[in-house]
Amino acid sequence: MVDRSKAVIEFILQCPQIQNNPLFFNFLNAQDDNKQFLTLANEKIIDRSFIDGSVLRRYTFTIVDYRTVAYQAVVKDMSYPNENLEEFIDVQDMLDWVDEQAELKNYPDFGTYCIIEDMRTLTDQPNLNGVDTNVKPALAKYSVSIQIDYLDISKKLWNK
Repeated sequence: MVDRSKAVIEFILQCPQIQNNPLFFNFLNAQDDNKQFLTLANEKIIDRSFIDGSVLRRYTFTIVDYRTVAYQAVVKDMSYPNENLEEFIDVQDMLDWVDEQAELKNYPDFGTYCIIEDMRTLTDQPNLNGVDTNVKPALAKYSVSIQIDYLDISKKLWNK
């Protein structure tokens, strides 16, 4: 059986916004451009069993992206660069990349006993989970949650 966390990490490392930055699994030292892969628990009530022994399951994870905060007001002339807006757009690009992969049905490889039915981001833009002003420079913490629904056929009783 393929480890789903490893499969998703291999998949997410293909994202241009993640490829060239450190990605940590569940724990990290928060610094500018560091990414954190967080596993999220799914309630077993989501699992739906079918008569043939297959089970529809869900895998949910969050990518947290830490970005340096710039203390700049958004000026009326948008031709003037605003670092905070540019950082947000870069995180948005990561979310859009996942949506594009889902449209193309380019999914992580869960192995021969799992068929991915759907992959989706849970929001249309990144969440700003707060700003840590205790570190210098201050860091904004953005997050993007992704949900993958897959059919586990490892205990399927018969094939077509």
